[in-house]
Amino acid sequence: MNIRILSDGKQGHLNQSLGLAQALVAKAGGAVEIVELQGLSTLGKIRKVVSGNDKPRPDLFIAAGHATHIPLICARQHFKTKTVLCMKPTLPCSFFDLCLIPRHDLRADRDYADTNIFPTQGALHPMRPDFSMPKDITLILIGGPSKDFDWDDETMLNQLSDISIHTPGDVVLTTSRRTPQGFAEKIRKAVPEIIVVPVEQTEPGWVARHLAHASGAWVSQDSVSMVYEALGSGAPVGIITVPRRRNGRKSRILSGLEMLERDGLVTGYREWKKQGFRLTAPGTPLLEADRAADHILSRLFPQLATL
Repeated sequence: MNIRILSDGKQGHLNQSLGLAQALVAKAGGAVEIVELQGLSTLGKIRKVVSGNDKPRPDLFIAAGHATHIPLICARQHFKTKTVLCMKPTLPCSFFDLCLIPRHDLRADRDYADTNIFPTQGALHPMRPDFSMPKDITLILIGGPSKDFDWDDETMLNQLSDISIHTPGDVVLTTSRRTPQGFAEKIRKAVPEIIVVPVEQTEPGWVARHLAHASGAWVSQDSVSMVYEALGSGAPVGIITVPRRRNGRKSRILSGLEMLERDGLVTGYREWKKQGFRLTAPGTPLLEADRAADHILSRLFPQLATL
């Protein structure tokens, strides 16, 4: 199977597409090519996609991000091939062969079995458990203010202090591009036991490599894609509380996290304290890319599903 990923330059979107593509190649064989579209106009994106090499002919295009919608549709028409979108689109789903959409973005009362919508438990990712690695750190991933979540330095520092006190071994923390400027230094001063590695000092793959070594992981509520990536590592995952924005509506992201907590897949900060500072271990790693790949093969490529 020859797969082309249309990338808008955002690492989170690329991770979703890569996670799916790698799962497909692992099951059916093939190769993956990434087509970079960042910085191009809509017309420029279309030209780059349709002028791409057709040898070998692409069997499947995968994309995530609103900026990839039109190029993905054009790729479908030009190459007469299949397309999969890893998100809830702003255009009708019928424009794509399949849309992989997180459950929290869908209506709970509808059955999607006979549609071109495949509900997933959160965002896809390329993370997989590696049981050969020593589990010698606890990893903390924090984000920052977003459209759904606010930020409070004191609340965050208090939670980080509790985690540091009640967690044996090395505790390593990294920030994100959204983390307020100067907060990493505040952590170093308030909780010096935590090893702080600002996002500016990390390189591609840093989070995945450290998750592979994690005996436990903590993720702030606003960093939902990191929650699902952490779950893919097989490590127990805790959720650090972040203030919600009072905008009159309940965040779909928060609803998704509450579902994970109800299902016992993650442990909220308050529940962790009630449990005697223990994280609930998930039964199995959450590998939604594998489940989505099985569905794609059976629905779009039945001739490959039996390989």
